[in-house]
Amino acid sequence: MRDIVILHENEEWLVPLRAEFEKRGVEAKEWFLDTGVIPFSELPEDAVYYNRMSASSHTRGHRFAPELTRMALTWLENSNRTVVNGTRVLALEVCKLSQYAALQKAGLNVPKTQAVVGKDLLTEAAEKFAEWPLILKPNRGGKGLDVIKFDDVAGLRSYIDSDDYEEPLDGIWLLQEYIKPKQPHITRSEFVGQKFIYAVNVNTEQGFELCPADVCSVDDAFCPTNEAPAENNQPNKFTITQRFNDHEIIFALEAFLKANDIDVAGIEFIEDAKGELYVYDVNTNTNYNQSAEREAGVKKTGMGALADYLISLAQ
Repeated sequence: MRDIVILHENEEWLVPLRAEFEKRGVEAKEWFLDTGVIPFSELPEDAVYYNRMSASSHTRGHRFAPELTRMALTWLENSNRTVVNGTRVLALEVCKLSQYAALQKAGLNVPKTQAVVGKDLLTEAAEKFAEWPLILKPNRGGKGLDVIKFDDVAGLRSYIDSDDYEEPLDGIWLLQEYIKPKQPHITRSEFVGQKFIYAVNVNTEQGFELCPADVCSVDDAFCPTNEAPAENNQPNKFTITQRFNDHEIIFALEAFLKANDIDVAGIEFIEDAKGELYVYDVNTNTNYNQSAEREAGVKKTGMGALADYLISLAQ
């Protein structure tokens, strides 16, 4: 069996995946990409390379990790190595408009969105956009950070003029229509090997920091890498649902993944009051909520499915 090499920038996210490999008697190699050298003129090891780079790496102090990963993936692909979630996928990970264009091409609904570069242009752009309430969010944020809902232009202007305002990492703001959910949750569908694993509802009553892949810091009670349930007796924020198991949106998302060479992803969508589904985020770096998996009694965990998939490629 060939080696499996995991490209990443967050040790904590690898803990449950390491455990699944250990159960199977396999030890994967790890390539921590924060700073480093890409020996482009040399030949890389013939192995299976799994890209787990996240657009939110800068929130953990790894500002140039995606850029370095792009160089590494380019090197690997140029040498015809087996790459899971390659350069094309990384490009989607760090550009929301590219995600939306690909989703629309696959026949999926996305929220009305505009991109703005330039603080001085935000207010005028929002007035012309004329979708109130609206969501303001950075193109590259992570964990739902800095996602803010505004009911009118006065509130937006007040934020822009306040000390709380911070430029997005890449300078790109997204103005997006607010989709009022039918129920107080979003749904995240998990895929491994371009195949649906399960869907999880994520409660939104506490705000926009709701992505089950990286909703928390390592010590947060809701952290998806925690084995132990929350000690504060709060209900689990994540609940696996059977509702979408045979839903047409899952088939459309699988087709989207195949068309864009995405092997592993967590894709988030929301249902509005009329029952319409809107896809608004594609996470090509994904974790799985272990408490929700235990409660639902899933036969194969997300990390277990991922370990099996990578092993199958290596054999």
